[in-house]
Amino acid sequence: MRSNSESRLSDTSRRTLLTAVVGTGSLGLAGCLGGDDDSGDNSDSDVADEFVFAATVRDDPDDVERDYTPLAEWVESKTGVPTRIDPVQGDSAAISALATGQAHAAYLSGGPSWVGWQEYGLEPLAVEADEAGQTYYTAAAWVHSDSGLETVEDLEGVDSCHTGDLTGAGMLIPVAYLAQEGLVSFEEDDDVTAIRDAVEEFFGDPVVGGGYVGALQCLSEGHGDVAFVRKSTPEDYCGGEDAEDWCLNTNEYDVLEEFADVPSHPIMASPEATDVERELLQNALLELNDGAEGQEILADVLGVYQLQPSTSEEHLGAYGELIEILPGIADHLVE
Repeated sequence: MRSNSESRLSDTSRRTLLTAVVGTGSLGLAGCLGGDDDSGDNSDSDVADEFVFAATVRDDPDDVERDYTPLAEWVESKTGVPTRIDPVQGDSAAISALATGQAHAAYLSGGPSWVGWQEYGLEPLAVEADEAGQTYYTAAAWVHSDSGLETVEDLEGVDSCHTGDLTGAGMLIPVAYLAQEGLVSFEEDDDVTAIRDAVEEFFGDPVVGGGYVGALQCLSEGHGDVAFVRKSTPEDYCGGEDAEDWCLNTNEYDVLEEFADVPSHPIMASPEATDVERELLQNALLELNDGAEGQEILADVLGVYQLQPSTSEEHLGAYGELIEILPGIADHLVE
């Protein structure tokens, strides 16, 4: 269920979401999902004539577009319902397609999924999981083991390394944690630019950019005293035989703080979809885990190891409680 807390999107932003697809006509499915029968039984009228997946198309020409056709063919073969893919321009349009009943499902990242859950009651059909079965990664602050830094309070005025501007583990989550601890604050009318301002004001000389590897290199080479990355980042880049040249020994890095578990990408369902439709779709998606054909689709189409069932509260709740502290965050996440 969506939160009972005060809406996190402005009225203008909500209208933008709801008209993102309708106004452009980018989806061809007219009307609402499901059948017209209100009897509540699991009859054929509880299932639409076709299933529709909204697939985001990025504007970046260097971003290779995913071919969702094998996924659509799989779902159709498992459910017996014709299934098609409709391209939409970005996360806001995908959320709009779900909210207005023009699509049954969409593959979103954690942040936009949280917005869709809070504002429109979207729920996951399935969520990504890695080889260990984890459906999240942990955002953390790393320092040199001999730095003398012991708490987050000690970071005030030190030079910092961030994966990028307004990135999750690299900036949004650590700043939200600082705000939660009362170390930075925001005004009621602040927008998302205040997050950058907080970084500039709290830290000494922030180094921003380069992704996880860039932030860790920044720390390793002494350009910063703390790196905001994933808990796994030092092991990912410096823990094996192919460690980067600039790496320190892994025992020379210490975790100063683990901030939050960041949710993996879920496949979100429309609130307009019937229970029967959701069950059919969820079963088809989870069956991808069970054989070579399905695993190939997971790897090639979604780029994941496996899918697991979950709920919005389980998957997105704790993450949302932290980042909702940030000004303008809901609007930013669906831009």
